[in-house]
Amino acid sequence: MADISALCAEKVAHARRIAVFTGAGASAESNISTFRGGRGLWTGITGAIVLGYFGTPVGWKISPRIAWTQFVRKFYRPIMQAQPNAGHHALADLQRSVFPDMRIITQNVDSLHQRAGSDPAHVYEVHGSVSKFRCVKNGHVNEFPNADIPEYSPECSTDGCYSSLRPDCVLFTESLPNHSWLSSVDAVSQLGADDVLLVVGTSATVYPAASLPEIASQNSAEIIEINLEQTAFSRLPKYTYWHGSAGTNLPQLVREVKRIRGIE
Repeated sequence: MADISALCAEKVAHARRIAVFTGAGASAESNISTFRGGRGLWTGITGAIVLGYFGTPVGWKISPRIAWTQFVRKFYRPIMQAQPNAGHHALADLQRSVFPDMRIITQNVDSLHQRAGSDPAHVYEVHGSVSKFRCVKNGHVNEFPNADIPEYSPECSTDGCYSSLRPDCVLFTESLPNHSWLSSVDAVSQLGADDVLLVVGTSATVYPAASLPEIASQNSAEIIEINLEQTAFSRLPKYTYWHGSAGTNLPQLVREVKRIRGIE
């Protein structure tokens, strides 16, 4: 059997087009904790309590001040202090050098793909972003210059609203943002038998986002998964699993793809 890394590089290098689907594992090497897996934030009794209260709209409506403070200290600051890892930079290079129309669909809310240099117009954040904010009551968009958000819960900046704020990311029980979701479905629906969907660091358990590889597979696209654990996507036809982390495997993949395509 051919070396799996070489096999994956050949598939990507000879693809007509590719799309990328990333999950929390893609940012793990940027020291952003995953939510699932053996040591995820949502695992165990404490994780279940945190999820049920602050991971859904309930806590943000009942105790907005506590929710905001916990969000700033445990989510926002660590994410804003994180830097794109080698995997993010490799995908930005692949988009810039080989596949300029490559769409990156991410379940992550950290905006590290854009910070690594990927085209923001071609990055679809299906779970929103912690760097954007809206009010709890009316959904008014609020912005903080230079990402300088207050420690304690602020009020909506819209005249007469006075609502508390929350991050503009998808909490459990909420629907996905319409534009990002429809754009993502369109991106994978365009993939065909000569194309590749690269799946990186996702648990394959959060729907509807986890249905995207299934849509691509229905159109006979190749599915290449880079992950520390094999997922339920392994049941899909034309599936290849490459064990490893995003920060290790993606730079190797992109270097080999560029070599095959004769790109310096």
